[in-house]
Amino acid sequence: MKTTNILLSVAAAALVFTGCGSSGGETTDGGTTDPSTCTTYTTPSTTTLIGDITTCTQLTADKTWIIDGLVSIKGTTLKIDAGTTVAGKDGTGDNTSYMVIDKGAKIMAEGTAAQPIIFTSKTAVDGGTAAWGQWGGLTIIGKAGNAQVQPYEVNTAFVADSSDLTDSSGSLKHVKILNSGITMETDKEINGLSLVGVGSGTTIEDITVERSDDDGVEIWGGTVNLTNVTISKCSDDHFDIDDGYAGTVTNLTITQTTGNAAIEMSGTTAATFDTFTITQTTTEDDEGGIYFKNDGIGGHFKNGTVTDNANDGAGAIHSKSTADINNTSFTNVTLAGSSADDKFTGDSATELEAKFDAGTGNTK
Repeated sequence: MKTTNILLSVAAAALVFTGCGSSGGETTDGGTTDPSTCTTYTTPSTTTLIGDITTCTQLTADKTWIIDGLVSIKGTTLKIDAGTTVAGKDGTGDNTSYMVIDKGAKIMAEGTAAQPIIFTSKTAVDGGTAAWGQWGGLTIIGKAGNAQVQPYEVNTAFVADSSDLTDSSGSLKHVKILNSGITMETDKEINGLSLVGVGSGTTIEDITVERSDDDGVEIWGGTVNLTNVTISKCSDDHFDIDDGYAGTVTNLTITQTTGNAAIEMSGTTAATFDTFTITQTTTEDDEGGIYFKNDGIGGHFKNGTVTDNANDGAGAIHSKSTADINNTSFTNVTLAGSSADDKFTGDSATELEAKFDAGTGNTK
């Protein structure tokens, strides 16, 4: 891991900012403050971001900011202005470019519909052809984990804890994550947006993930809620939840022309999806629209449509092993599409279809 501070060319005295607190969060009266709470920010003197960011830092929209290798936000806040572009350099293995917001730190990336914040690849920014896998992605580590949540699989130096289910890691609003996703090695895969034990005090809304060479969004545990999420063109699952994730996802739109499942669920989890649209075409693999993976998985699905045009061997609702039927519900869900396959497939197909039929307002 590179540890060179982002402000390499700034004199040491300039690294102390009013309102940031010391590295230990100590105050002059012997109390403590949240070290991620900033009242004054400094803009870096160089547009290349490298290593650990440990002081209150603001990325402005008048420049394109380049992620070079691992950039980690530790014990402070990274503020990103509306309309800002952040671009990851190409790289493989330990040279992969990605950003991690560590637990206890915050990201305040609040774009607008007219001026979204864009995370993309340097290749695309430089005029090259946009494609998946051109940089890593954005990862947030929180304090709302549980016993299932392990150290971040990409870099085990980052570990969520379970000290505060309502913890805030900041805010993502009107953020686009493009051309991302890299497999560093087996079982070490960076997604477009990764959330590890992130708490319900975090705001994540109006998010677009497009062209990720793994999952679009993956969530391990945590209680964070997501609103207005649009995902397309991923090589693996488009939306993946694991390890007891207990939040609500509202207004999820998945347009799937590639990859495996639209929604994959694993670990002992039973999240809620309220208002969703899943559209599958003929080119994705055989894990279905909503995939109950392994034993003990439930889920609550409301006000949604799965349009399955895949003809790929998996139905709109697919399962492996034994789903948690008692912790599963369907309300006002429509299963549509031209697929010749059954709407329910896999080991728990009969039980899941019975649950669907017993729900209110469901059609197939």
